[in-house]
Amino acid sequence: MVNRGRTIGDRGQAFVTDEIARKLEKLPKMASLLPEDLVKYAEEVGNFLANKVRLKTSQIRKFLDAVNAIKSKGKDKDSSFFERKTILLKPKLAYEAGRQDAVKPLMVVLDPCMSKVKDNEDFFNLHRFVEAIVAYHRYHGGQD
Repeated sequence: MVNRGRTIGDRGQAFVTDEIARKLEKLPKMASLLPEDLVKYAEEVGNFLANKVRLKTSQIRKFLDAVNAIKSKGKDKDSSFFERKTILLKPKLAYEAGRQDAVKPLMVVLDPCMSKVKDNEDFFNLHRFVEAIVAYHRYHGGQD
């Protein structure tokens, strides 16, 4: 589990991302995230990232690009392909979070999601979630 240390904003205030991460950690698998919850969480995270931490769109897009690359390479692969490739996204996101504090809330939310990817169904729900976060981030005013 990712350390939810407070590095942005008021240290006494709980981030919306912490609450969402706790809910995601309770899922048995990523595919069990219901569409209505996926959309709700993505909007909350996108808004938070755009307006509270001022995360740049390019930072989220880098991660989405990596997820898209796995999706395109995995067309005829077995389910374990997605699990193996997704777990390798964790250090990529950790590196970005280490470089820029504004990425840490995104990492807090996506880390439990990546841990829940065991097959292609899980992966595709992760992909939908990341796409939705990017969309809502932009909708709520996220800029480059």
